[in-house]
Amino acid sequence: MEGIQKDFRIQEAVRLLNGNGSFTLSELARRCHLSISRLSHLFKAETGSTVQNYRRHCRFLAAARMLETTDLSIKQVAYAVGYHHTSSFVRAFILHSGASPNNYRKRQSGPPHI
Repeated sequence: MEGIQKDFRIQEAVRLLNGNGSFTLSELARRCHLSISRLSHLFKAETGSTVQNYRRHCRFLAAARMLETTDLSIKQVAYAVGYHHTSSFVRAFILHSGASPNNYRKRQSGPPHI
C-alpha cells in the first residue's frame, strides 16, 4: 500500500502557522500560492482542522509560552501573537484555557506542588 501523499502547500501552511500564528487567512493563502477557498478545503482535508481553529491553537500555544517564560505584559503578549485588542485576546484565551492570561501566568509560576 502506498503512503498518503501530503500536499506540500498545506505542509507549508502548517509550518508557517506553527512559526507565526498571526498570519491572516489571505496572507497564508498568498504565501502558499492558493486561493482562500482552496487553502481552506485542502487544509481541512489534510489536517482535520479548519485553518481558523489551527491558527487559534497556534496563537494560544505561543501566548501560553510567553506567559510562562517572559515578563511581558498581557497587552504585549496579545500584540505579539496578533491580537489588536487586549480584550479580544483575553476572551479567546479564557475560551481556550479556562483561565484568564493573568491567572494562567500565576498558576504557572506558583509554588511547586508536592
